Amino acid sequence: MTVTTCDRTPTETTLEALRQAGNPFRNFFARNPDDDVCARYHVQELFATERDQLLGVVNLFRANPTLHSELIPVLGNKGAGKTHLLHSIKHGQGGAGQMLITPGTYQKDTDFLEYLLFQMIDTLLGGAKQQGRRPLEFISEELGRQLLLGAILGMKRDEQLDLFPTPTIGRWMRRLGLGTSAALERIQWLVEQLTRTEGATPLRRLATMVELDADKTCELLWTHLDRTQTHNTAGLMRRHIHHGLVRAALLGDEGELANFLTYGFAELDYKVKPGRQDLVLSLLRVLMEVFQSLKIPVVIAFDQLEDLLLARRHDDGHKVAEAFFAGLVQAMHQIDGICFLVFAERGLWNRFVPSLDGYIQDRLNNPVHVPGHGTIKALRLEAPSAELVRRVVQVRMHAALDGTPEQSSFFEVYPFTDEQVTQIARTEPTLRDMLQEFRRLFDHVVFGEVQKAAYDMDPPGVTTTHLPIATVSGIDGVGPAVKSAVVVEVPARSPVMPRASADAFDLVSMWEHALADAQANLVPEGSLTGATRELQAGLGAFLQVCHEHGVKVGPWRLQHVVPEFIFSEHPTYGVMAIAHWVCKDGQPWKVGVGLFLGRGAGKPRDLEIKLAALGMTPSVIDHLILLRPDDDVSLTGKSKTVWQESEQKGLHGRLEPMQVEHFTMLYGFPRFLAALGESLPPGQALPNLADLIQNRCDKLLEQVCMPIST
Repeated sequence: MTVTTCDRTPTETTLEALRQAGNPFRNFFARNPDDDVCARYHVQELFATERDQLLGVVNLFRANPTLHSELIPVLGNKGAGKTHLLHSIKHGQGGAGQMLITPGTYQKDTDFLEYLLFQMIDTLLGGAKQQGRRPLEFISEELGRQLLLGAILGMKRDEQLDLFPTPTIGRWMRRLGLGTSAALERIQWLVEQLTRTEGATPLRRLATMVELDADKTCELLWTHLDRTQTHNTAGLMRRHIHHGLVRAALLGDEGELANFLTYGFAELDYKVKPGRQDLVLSLLRVLMEVFQSLKIPVVIAFDQLEDLLLARRHDDGHKVAEAFFAGLVQAMHQIDGICFLVFAERGLWNRFVPSLDGYIQDRLNNPVHVPGHGTIKALRLEAPSAELVRRVVQVRMHAALDGTPEQSSFFEVYPFTDEQVTQIARTEPTLRDMLQEFRRLFDHVVFGEVQKAAYDMDPPGVTTTHLPIATVSGIDGVGPAVKSAVVVEVPARSPVMPRASADAFDLVSMWEHALADAQANLVPEGSLTGATRELQAGLGAFLQVCHEHGVKVGPWRLQHVVPEFIFSEHPTYGVMAIAHWVCKDGQPWKVGVGLFLGRGAGKPRDLEIKLAALGMTPSVIDHLILLRPDDDVSLTGKSKTVWQESEQKGLHGRLEPMQVEHFTMLYGFPRFLAALGESLPPGQALPNLADLIQNRCDKLLEQVCMPIST
């Protein structure tokens, strides 16, 4: 079939504007649920029904926070638009807040509840925003207002007056009952402000307006919590979390909360010390209680499930999937109030789920009744209609032509015709395939032979012919003159056309994009501490890829890698990666590589636990490398004593000062792998990454390797 691409030719100004703007279809897939490509090219009508249904499920948990946990699978072919749909749920819902967790890694050797807990902590403390705000910001603000209001109303009059600093003479006057009216008026005004629901003033600004002593307020609030909270395990945890959230809201101090969630919760003065799993379950339940008290739904959405589970292509897919789904069902039975969304390829779901145990299948397939939408068992994303595809083209072309005089309804789908848009919509299986076709066609039509030289040849099944310049006017002599035309021969259906050419992905740009996202997440004060387990997972993935892709560091190469080795009862600190480094024909050094991120009281405890790995029987490592933020490398006090005692025992270890950019690499590495895997055709192996790693991560490689002899 032959289609003429220019039955109307735009002015040269428009054509030049498109050449300058570049191809708006080149970014044809969302790398992750936070990718700004989604927002730039969002089409509200696309998957509107499915979005409303999913938001309806989320709102069930807003109305009833303790509802039994439920799971909704969202199924579609690769490139169907699953990630874009998740982005619109995470960032596009106006008004109502939600705690939406989108794991970037799956730690298959970690207890599933422990894995969920640290994903939740990472999201809470991280810098990534949802609907323009960090989760910690709106959660601490809402909880802080509730707690401060309750504390003030529960205080005695003298305690209320102590909230406001006064000079010595002022305190003497208060004891005589003088000079208190102004303070009482401020308290009354503050109470009125804290009870407002519409247009509420931020808590820190309120404190400034009434000259509230924030440190004193936090002390009094701690006393109030001690008086009102239970003294069992849950009560102790709740008191520390509430106090940490209030400090974050009033003082901007997130360190206390971060330290408690990663260290303090395991060091409380328990009458009977709970085991690792009991600690994790208790903290997870208390965190859920905090969110539920604010009616903030907790949504855990697993995107690109095939890449999340099968990051290593040689893994036993059925075994990994069975462990993952069994963990999901376990979590649903033990924790109420979580809305699980699983975005997966239809083929993967149909291949793995029918082979699972019956009780797991029953729980995964349990239908959910959503008012206004009926009963939902699973959502299936089908290829959009031609009209919706036309809207997608319009949005992208509008972005490219924005500001040019020719931007009008006449050029809504330029440089394509309505017939071409309809043909691509009817013949391509997924939205991504359609965008790839528009990308190729745009390059040929707009850039012609100049751009074609970069491709070596036309895409299979497409033949381009450039017709000579014509001087004829448009139809019946009316309309723009045809200066040139391009005839593109496209087969009626091309299902076997390759979907990823060499230019379909750019390793460097993907790498930089992943690092930019990681950097944004690791900016806040407590985010690095909160991301401990996620960073450790990134370290394990980094070493594993270095091993599989033949990366060398001087004379050293990796012979074996254990990405994640759990060796202690402490959920945060008791994990490391193990790398067997070998030099030429020598015996390999078994090197433990761990993150040493503990702060304050957690610093010596973290060090003590990590160094204990050197004394395990039987021996698992010969040498220990600890990665420490470069702003706090010196060892003093108890930390120094612990290190010196280890040296006296003849144990081998070293501290490596890490810059933030290297932590960023570890955090972003699994997400880079996921984006890369998503860009490849199904079944295609990852390209060799040795050159990229050695060029971009040379310093990091030296820090996780044995010393290089000079």
